[in-house]
Amino acid sequence: MLAQISVANFKSLGNIHQLDLPRLALFFGPGAAGKSNFFDAVQVLSRAGTARTLAESFQPPVRGRPAEAFSFPPDGLPAQARAEFRLGALLRIDNEPYEYRIAVRNQPEPGALCVADEYLAVLTSAGTPRGNPLIEQCEGELRIRRRSKPAHPRQEPLGLRHSLLSDPRLSGIEYGGIERCRDELRSWRFHELEPRAMRRAAMPARVDDIGFSGEDLAPYLHRLRTGHEAQFGDLIEVLRALDPGVEDLAVDFDPARPSLDVVVRRRGAICPVRLLSDATLRLLALAALAVNPWGGSLLALEEPENGLDPQGLERAADLLAALALERGRQVLITTHSPWLCAAVLRRHRERPDDIGVFRIGMGAQGTQIERFPDPGPLFAEREVLQSMGWSGSGDTPAGCGGPPDPVRTS
Repeated sequence: MLAQISVANFKSLGNIHQLDLPRLALFFGPGAAGKSNFFDAVQVLSRAGTARTLAESFQPPVRGRPAEAFSFPPDGLPAQARAEFRLGALLRIDNEPYEYRIAVRNQPEPGALCVADEYLAVLTSAGTPRGNPLIEQCEGELRIRRRSKPAHPRQEPLGLRHSLLSDPRLSGIEYGGIERCRDELRSWRFHELEPRAMRRAAMPARVDDIGFSGEDLAPYLHRLRTGHEAQFGDLIEVLRALDPGVEDLAVDFDPARPSLDVVVRRRGAICPVRLLSDATLRLLALAALAVNPWGGSLLALEEPENGLDPQGLERAADLLAALALERGRQVLITTHSPWLCAAVLRRHRERPDDIGVFRIGMGAQGTQIERFPDPGPLFAEREVLQSMGWSGSGDTPAGCGGPPDPVRTS
């Protein structure tokens, strides 16, 4: 679980300091305020601790080139100057806290990324390091402590093209804390669901996720049906709860094409996945994520509400809250939907410590993120709309008329 994050000089995020994150966190705000940049920062943090090189941390779906991840002064950097961003996290792994920090530097000549600093420590309940850090900078080098020889650390130079956390040689009993943090970051999942990607023909493949846009939905469902029948049955039940019109789901391999055929029986009609509505495809993807037996501890979703009607939004909010509160997965969401904000706010009032709503806006120092002070049911809609850039004059924008009545599902 990502219990806390700090970001400095990453894209529009000039200084996000120790932002505490609950089990379910929803981020909303106007366009171009930095919601996607924040998710990119979380994703680069995940990859920097697991990828073979820092450059690989910026491959799609992270947006932009590596050099564009740094915050530059308005008139740019002087020749030969170095830009640097910093990411920090408080991780909770099996109820044990770890603090991880990394500073990444961009050198104009030859334009490569390197590690300027790195730190990893196990923390006590008071938030102080327990013993010596596992990774720390000391006297111009990085030191890595082994379990059996803490007084004789390994030494590595600064300026490496990869993080020490990502180094597979630092594994096993000697480096158990490093390996646990690496596995935690590797398990995080990021999605921006795109129905067109889910409709494409696909072959069977050994995938453990639906893919960033849902492009691996068919092979994922096929693997689930052929090897994990209990979870496949759970998926159908979850999909029925999200979309009461759905009666059944089937996945078959057609060797003549060859391709996978995913079909949904809805209100008596058989509909192949390529003909399903955007809303049904998104709900199917959410159901698939909910029952994933290979899913990690963190699930990040960008604008999962697209294409859903008010009742679909309410049911999706129920599912995401259940994932966070009952299934033990942390869920991060960005949204433009006042309805989804309203749905999550209602659940926040029931579980304020576990569910939080965050407002993202653009200030003089770049993107600002703050916990949304819930104004209560009577004024929440107005405050959310104003935070999304609506001036309050004239009619409510299309699709933003008040929140729907709660719709609960079993």
